[in-house]
Amino acid sequence: MLTTKEYFKVAKERLASVKEAQRENILAAAKMMGDCMENDGVVQLFGLNHGRAFSMELGYRAGGLMPFHQFNVVDLVMRGVIKEDEFQQPDFDDNTEMAHKLWDMYNVMPTDMFILISFAGNEGIMIETALKAKAAGHKIIAVVSQKQAQQAVSRHPSGKKLSDLADLVIDNGADECDALLDVDGTHKMTQIATITGNVIAQMITAETYHYLTSMGKDCPILLSANVKGADEHNRAMSDKYLGRWDS
Repeated sequence: MLTTKEYFKVAKERLASVKEAQRENILAAAKMMGDCMENDGVVQLFGLNHGRAFSMELGYRAGGLMPFHQFNVVDLVMRGVIKEDEFQQPDFDDNTEMAHKLWDMYNVMPTDMFILISFAGNEGIMIETALKAKAAGHKIIAVVSQKQAQQAVSRHPSGKKLSDLADLVIDNGADECDALLDVDGTHKMTQIATITGNVIAQMITAETYHYLTSMGKDCPILLSANVKGADEHNRAMSDKYLGRWDS
């Protein structure tokens, strides 16, 4: 029988494994992000499905860094670019045209970079976004489950997967299908990818701060709205990126 204690024990072990295995990649990601921010770039975040949690963990979050912008497929409907029934189509994630519509809604600058988050990294819309970013000269970090990505079949006409296109790949350490604990020798249940993903996001945040401050650079940290003077502090930083972080 599964218990809280069992899940917590295995989740801790998986987090420790990810911390060790991905340490160098996290440091490299922090350097890439710090260099982007120092060059007045914005880190463009695009998480698909459960990968949205990673984007939300970084994008305009108290205690986080300022220069992030989130790609969100729901914006296509909310801004009237497509109809809701188009969004609800079962093959929406593989509609490469949607990647271009999504990109065109936002203000992506040459100094920006991308973090693309997908469990398998094989969806058409994600790969098309990566191809477009790569063609425009943007650096790309991919966050995927390497086990699932290796087994997955590309659903893009090119046959490529996200891990083929990224400058840096970070493995969230999740198993195939993201099920963690064995139930009866045949079935597994409970998930880990969102937990490891969000911890990776925060480790990158901490290392980016360390990278920038170790060079004597300012680090644009957002304050909680509950802190006195936070509105003025945050506005002073966000105004620099108006029309970009909120595009």
